[in-house]
Parts: sequence; C-alpha cells; structure tokens
Amino acid sequence: MARILLFAAAREAAGRREDRIDAATVGEALKVAGERYGQGFERLAAICSVLRNGEVVARDQWWSAGVGDDDEIAILPPVSGGSDFAMIDVADKDETVREAVAVCTVSGDAGVVARLLDGTVKKGDAVGAAKVAATLAAKRTPELIPLCHPVRTTFVGVEIGAGPDKASIEIRATVRGRDRTGFEIEALVAASTAAITLYDFAKAEDAAMRIDGLRIVSKSGGKSGSVTYE
Repeated sequence: MARILLFAAAREAAGRREDRIDAATVGEALKVAGERYGQGFERLAAICSVLRNGEVVARDQWWSAGVGDDDEIAILPPVSGGSDFAMIDVADKDETVREAVAVCTVSGDAGVVARLLDGTVKKGDAVGAAKVAATLAAKRTPELIPLCHPVRTTFVGVEIGAGPDKASIEIRATVRGRDRTGFEIEALVAASTAAITLYDFAKAEDAAMRIDGLRIVSKSGGKSGSVTYE
C-alpha cells in the first residue's frame, strides 16, 4: 500500500500525520482518503499540491499517475486555504549535488552566553541539544514551509561557537544532498532552530537574548553553480 504524508491543514482534517492506502493511482488514493477522512478533507484535497516521491503530480495526471507499495504521496495544502499560489514544478531540472550554508547569531548577557557554551545552564548541554534539534528540523522542513519540496538530504552539519565578543554565539548550518532543487530553506531552518534551542535553554536567565542575522552565506550546485554572499 502507498504511504500518504499529510501536512498542515490536511493533517488536521485527517487527524493523522500519515497513513497507508491501497490504490493504483494518485487519484484513487485521494478518493480513498476523502472517503476515509470525510468531506472536509475531500474539499481541501481538491486545492492541494500533490507530490509522488517528491515530484509534483499535475491535477490532470492524478488518475494516470500510478502508485505502488514503495511510493509516497505528499499532500500539501496552501496556507491560505485558497488556490492563489502553488508549488513550483522542478521535474525538468537536473539532479545534482547541492549545498547551502546559513548563519545566525545569538547574543545576550556574557555570563549566560558562557554558560550556554560550556553546558552549565540549568537545563544542561545546550550546544548538543541545539545541534540535534537543528538536524531534526532540517529533515522536516516541508512540514513547516508548505511549498518547500521534500529533498533527499545526505548531510546536516551545525557549528556553534563563541562570537567575536563574549556576549554572542555564532551558528553555522550546512545542509547537503542530491536533488532537483536547492537546500537553502533547510539550512535556514536548521540555523534558526539551533538558535531557538539555545534561547530555550537560556530564557530563564536572560529572556532578552536576541537572535540576529539569519541569512544564507553560500550555496552550490544546480544551474547557478557556486555562489558566496559573505
């Protein structure tokens, strides 16, 4: 049976994150899902973007696009509930090795920053937790950003260290993989999640800590080749 992945409003309408459906085509899978989850889901599915194994399936191909036991069907609704925007079809792009690097800074009380870096805040190893959180978040980016393509990530690396002064922490997230679209959003999600995790560990001691400068500093692969913004 094909695996159905449900995101955002589709997940809420179905009451679950994923399911297994016995169907021969994408259209049949959506029909079965509508019967299973009710009219609310059926109406929503009609305006969703649908991907099979990471590639967009056009609406006029739903009933001709076959699915098997090893296939994944992702159902991605527009945030607005309308149809005024849609996922970009990248099927015609070449699959290449791609990489993106994002950075940001967490700053606050120098003493709290030092304790975050050496793992002596009350919650413990903030740096280790931030790296794990960033890695998990990068792999689940399409669940957070509705029009972001699921991509085949092969590497997530997060560097966290002291900034040029004693009151800041610099975060650098590198995400790499092989696909038809870039990994910039995954890198941004990883860096920002690491920063938010550090804030969570420190907020009891310094609720005024700031997260600044989130940006892409380099990317490579694809038509544009290697680009550096630093």
